[in-house]
Amino acid sequence: MATVLQPVTVLYDDACPFCAAEIRMLRGWDRTGILHTVDISASGFRAEDWGFSMNALSSELHVRGAEGTWLKGMPAIRYLYRALGRGRMLAFTGWPPLSPIFDSIYRHFARNRLLISRRLGLTRDSRRCRDSECSPM
Repeated sequence: MATVLQPVTVLYDDACPFCAAEIRMLRGWDRTGILHTVDISASGFRAEDWGFSMNALSSELHVRGAEGTWLKGMPAIRYLYRALGRGRMLAFTGWPPLSPIFDSIYRHFARNRLLISRRLGLTRDSRRCRDSECSPM
C-alpha cells in the first residue's frame, strides 16, 4: 500500500503513557502532515461528538482512515503504520494465522493499559496512573 496523502484522524488517550509515546513516535514519522490527533482525555472532549461512547474510545484506539472509514484496535494500528510508510514493521500481525492472536493481545493490553502503566511506575506530566485513570501526583 502506498503512503496515504489524505488526513488520518487518531482518537487516543494522552493520559496513558504508552499511548502518548506511540503518538509521539507516529508524529515523528509523519513527514507529510497527514495525522490529525485528538486526545480523548482532554478537558472538553466529548465522545458523542465523534459518534462513540467514552467507554468504547477508552477500550481501544480508534482511527478514521483517509477514506472516512473507522478502524479500531490492531487493524487501526496496522493502518497507521501503512499510512506512514512503515507497514512492513507490523505486516506479520495481520497474517491470517497470527492476526487473531495479536488482535487479542492488543485488546487485553488496551483495556489494562493504565493499570500496566501504574504497575510499571510510569508517570507523565506530574500524573501517576492508578487503575483506570491518571491523576495529579
